[in-house]
This record gives sequence, structure tokens and C-alpha cells, in this order.
Amino acid sequence: MKKFELWHGDCLELMKNIPDGSVDLVLTDIPYGEVNRNSNGLRKLDKEKADILTFDLQLFLDELYRVCSGTIVVFCGQGQFSNIQVYFDEKQKKNKGTVRQIVWRKTNPSPMNGQHIYLSGIENAVWFKKRGGVFNTYCKNTVFDYPCGRSKLHPTEKNHDLLKELIFDNSNEGDIVFDPCMGSGSHGLVAVENNRRFIGIELDDGYFNIAKKRIEEAANDLL
Repeated sequence: MKKFELWHGDCLELMKNIPDGSVDLVLTDIPYGEVNRNSNGLRKLDKEKADILTFDLQLFLDELYRVCSGTIVVFCGQGQFSNIQVYFDEKQKKNKGTVRQIVWRKTNPSPMNGQHIYLSGIENAVWFKKRGGVFNTYCKNTVFDYPCGRSKLHPTEKNHDLLKELIFDNSNEGDIVFDPCMGSGSHGLVAVENNRRFIGIELDDGYFNIAKKRIEEAANDLL
């Protein structure tokens, strides 16, 4: 396999081309399905098309579980978290892995509407490690403290140091990192910069082209 493979299209369809157990780490940030939702007249960040869920979540999780031999990390919305955790809890009950909640605690949450409500200072992810999956750390808490990213390329891009820590904890050099909801390619960028191979899928034309450019440039810089 090359350093990276980038596929443009529907993630459920394209994941069918990935062999069983061929991915070492899934690290993805799925659309939260909460796009531009207003609450009691308060301002809401405009996330454009980045937060629109376009696939069946159950089928999506089935595919992630099938293609991954190691660890799966899914950042998700509050309404999605319990469904994803229950899915992996069922795998854990069958002695097929271990599930945990990961919390990204934002050290600089957006002050929007701060005069009316508590700030939105955390995001959640479900972490699931299959038996035998890589774990390169010891006695680590599941709370990660990092500032918000300020990317102008994608409205929900995660902090790159947070992504790097998760990649280092859950994969080794040369492993394959997979993101089926690639967006502007930050997960692939960080993976390639740190000597991992990467497979990414993105449906949106604009974001796909941004991701392709960023990841290609990162790979070329390593030559």
C-alpha cells in the first residue's frame, strides 16, 4: 500500500472494498447531525454541510468493526454517543474487546452565549479496542485537555495535537489509520506526518479536494 489512499464518494459503499481486519486504527469524527440547530433563540455556530449525517449509523458501525483489527475511536454528538457505546458494549460482553468513553476537555471553549448559559467545553468519543489491539501507554486517564482548533478549512476540525496523541497511543509506525469521514483531511495529515499509512473517504467535493492537497503536501515534505 502507498502512504495514503483517498477515496471520494459514499463511505458505506466504498468501505465494502476494504478487506476484513485490514485496518489497524479507525480514527473518525462523524457528522453529529446537529447542523445549525437553534435553541431558545441563542446563536449557533454555522457548520455548513459538515454536520449533516448522510448514512445509517448501525450499518456504519458494522463496517468499522469489520474492517478494523485493532482500535476504533469515534468522535460523536451527544445524541449519538449512547447508541455507539451500546453497540460496542455488546461486543465487550462477548469478550471481543474493551470500550471506554473519551472526553476532549477544551481549554478555550467558545464564549458564544456565555452570558446566558454554561460554555460548551467538551466533546465525546467512544474508544473500543479489540483483543490484541495496540495500546502504547500506561495508566492514562480518558480525559484529554487541548484547545480548540481554529482551522478555516473545516468548521469541526479537531486539535492536531489531540489527534497525534490518540494516534501514538493506539497505533505503531507503518500501521494503517482509517477515517471514513475525512472532511478536510486533518486525521490523514497527522497520520502521514507521523509515519502511519492512511485511508480516507469523503463525500463532499470541496472537502475532498482540500484533504487531497493537504495530505499530498505532507507526504511530499517527508521525501
